[in-house]
Amino acid sequence: MKCTLKDLALETGFSVSTLSRFLCGKRRYYNQKEKLIFDTANKFNYPYIQNFYNNGIKLKISLITTIRKGEFFSALLSDFHIAAKNSNCDIEVIDIEKNDFLNNKIEPLAKNKDGLCILFPDLNKEDCNIIESYTNKIPILSLSPIIDASVNTITFDNYKGGYLAAKHLKELGYDNIGIISGDDTVFEAFQRKNGFMDYLRSNNMKCQWEFKGDYSLESGNKAFIDFQSSKVSNIGIFGVNDYMCFGFMKLALLSGINIPEKLSIIGFDNTPFCNNTIPELSSISTNFIELGERALSSLEKSFINYNKTELFTNLVPVELIDRSSTRDLKN
Repeated sequence: MKCTLKDLALETGFSVSTLSRFLCGKRRYYNQKEKLIFDTANKFNYPYIQNFYNNGIKLKISLITTIRKGEFFSALLSDFHIAAKNSNCDIEVIDIEKNDFLNNKIEPLAKNKDGLCILFPDLNKEDCNIIESYTNKIPILSLSPIIDASVNTITFDNYKGGYLAAKHLKELGYDNIGIISGDDTVFEAFQRKNGFMDYLRSNNMKCQWEFKGDYSLESGNKAFIDFQSSKVSNIGIFGVNDYMCFGFMKLALLSGINIPEKLSIIGFDNTPFCNNTIPELSSISTNFIELGERALSSLEKSFINYNKTELFTNLVPVELIDRSSTRDLKN
């Protein structure tokens, strides 16, 4: 039997007119009375959310991350705002360190919000336990992959990206293969490396050179210095993010090493500067607009079906963008 305002009035003790003002109105109040009404409406499957959308009311969502300098965050924030324009959500960006967020700020940042998107690449199981304790109060979604996740997650298919990079280098005819990897405690870097290495193993290929970086331009510089001392030639290299590739390519250019004549290199994230390097950097493309659209749609559904959705991890597809930093050895 369909729930009515009269049923909700009997359950909450509020009048039908009060319920109507909250559930069929044109604004949010974010107080305890509204919370009780929403929780009760959810419990009895009252389809109030459509009234919000029909009246043009938007959900308030916070995108919470630690913002660093560089094109990655510029592209992420710009594309998330584009995604929000096509949704029923308004986005607020919060710049905060992970530990400060986990230890002090989850509850105050959740106040007067309808959902939280969090992007902290180094989230671990203990961090998730802290976040999970708040998921009964507000929908929370991670945009970074987490080992044994206990928080809903929508993120890129990092493993597939590494796999595609290795596959492309093989198709170009490279037998000598190298990688500029990242911090293995950062799960997305671990996944990207694993996808790459698994393809090599399944095709009886070996990685002749590896340098562990930290996603920075400086570690890309250090990777090139280490590469020069390795004496490996005619190699195809995968960098698990674009910035390390940029640092590597800069020193290669200054050292007179021609890319892709002497080596090929592929990055990850397809940041806008990939089109402006010399040569232009081939990269695994991550579509931030699609990530934003999926994330906001998921939070909208969580708001409608609060506490009724099962734990999930959804992967956004990635693709290889082939540019002039790679060449076919067979031609």
